Amino acid sequence: MGITLIKGGKDAAGIAYSYVSGCVTDTRLMGVLGLHLHWVESLPGLEEPEHVHQYLYYDIEEIGLDSISIRDFDDESSAILAEKSSFGGLGAKMVPVSEKEGRYLVCLFVEETKRKKQPLPPETSALSFILDHPTELSEEEKKALDAKICASILSDHGAVNYYLMRVFGKDKEGADLLKKEGVPEENFEDISRPHHATFLKNSITDFRGEDGKISYLSESLTESRNSYEITVSELVVENGKVVSAKKKSSISVSTQEASLLLNTDEYVSVFEIESDMDFFDMAFEGFSVGTTRTRHDTGEMYMEFRTDNKHVEKSEFRLSDDVFAIYYSTDFGQLIMGTYTPFDSAIAEAKLMTFFKKDLRCTGRYHFAQSVIYEFALSGFDDFETFISSIE
Repeated sequence: MGITLIKGGKDAAGIAYSYVSGCVTDTRLMGVLGLHLHWVESLPGLEEPEHVHQYLYYDIEEIGLDSISIRDFDDESSAILAEKSSFGGLGAKMVPVSEKEGRYLVCLFVEETKRKKQPLPPETSALSFILDHPTELSEEEKKALDAKICASILSDHGAVNYYLMRVFGKDKEGADLLKKEGVPEENFEDISRPHHATFLKNSITDFRGEDGKISYLSESLTESRNSYEITVSELVVENGKVVSAKKKSSISVSTQEASLLLNTDEYVSVFEIESDMDFFDMAFEGFSVGTTRTRHDTGEMYMEFRTDNKHVEKSEFRLSDDVFAIYYSTDFGQLIMGTYTPFDSAIAEAKLMTFFKKDLRCTGRYHFAQSVIYEFALSGFDDFETFISSIE
C-alpha cells in the first residue's frame, strides 16, 4: 500500500505522529458520527514506525464522545474489519477526510462532550497530540465538511423526517442544515418537547392547498423521559430544504398505546446447529462483523443493520426500520433468525445458508404479529419451539 505521510506533530512523550488517512461516516443527520484516523507514530531510535488507528464514536444529541478504540494494525484488511465492527450499525458510507478536517472533528467531539457535561472516555488522553493544538476551519471549510458528513436527501419525505428527528433531538445545528438559506426564522415554530426526545415513528400525509402548493402533515410519536407523545406538524419543503415548519397539536399517549403503535410483524426462522458449537461460534464471529452483540442468560443476540439509511425517506418512518435481521445463537444448539418483512427473511436465510452450508438445518418458520425474539431471549427457555408452545 502506498503511503503519503504528512507531518502530524508530537505528544507530551515526544512521540511523532504522521497522518496517513482518515474517513468519517455520512450520518450527521442521524445524530451520530464515526471517525477513523490512521497515523504512523515514531520515536527516536525506533527502526520501524508503528501504525495507529483511532476509531471515535460520537453521539451528537446527548452523550458526546461515547467511545474511542485505538488499535495498532499495520495491514489494511484488519483496519477495515475494525472499522466495520465499530461503525457497521450506522448504515453509513465512509467519506475521506483531510488531516485538518480529522483534527477539527476530534477537537469538536471533545469540546462538545465537555459542554454537555458528559464524561470523556479514558482513552481521550491518547489524543493529546491533536487536542494540544486545536484546529479551526473557515466557514467555507466547515460547509465543505458538512457536505461530507451529511448523506444526500433523496425526497421531500426524507427532508421532513430528518428535520423532525433533529428538532426532537434538540439538535439545532443539525436542523439548521436542513433549512433553506435566507428563509425568515419566524417560519419555523418550536415543534420540540421540553427535553430531548427520541423520534420513534412518523407518518407523513401529502396535502395540496388551494394555491396548489404541497405541504406535509406529520404525525410523530416520540419518547422523552419515559413519556410518549404524538405531535402533529405541518412542513413545507422546496428542493430538499425545509422552508416552513408549524406545530398543529400534541397529545400524550400511554406506554401501552405507544407499544401498539410501534408493533410490527416478525418473521422467524429456527435452525438446529449441526456442527461443533465451538467451531460454529468462531465461524459466526466472522459472519456477524458489523452487528451489535448482546449477551443474555441463554445465548448471544446479534443485530444486523441495513447498509444505508434509506428508510428515513419513507412516508411511514420507524426508528426500528434500520434493522435488517436479528440472530439469537443459544448455548443449547439453536440459531433463531428474525426479520420484519418476508423479503428480508428470504435474503437473510439465503445469506446464512450460503455462509454455513451444512452447519445449519432449518426446523421451522413462523410469522408473528409482534416481536418474539426478545421475549424468548429474556424468557429463560432453551428451546424456541417449547417457548412458543408456552405462550400460545
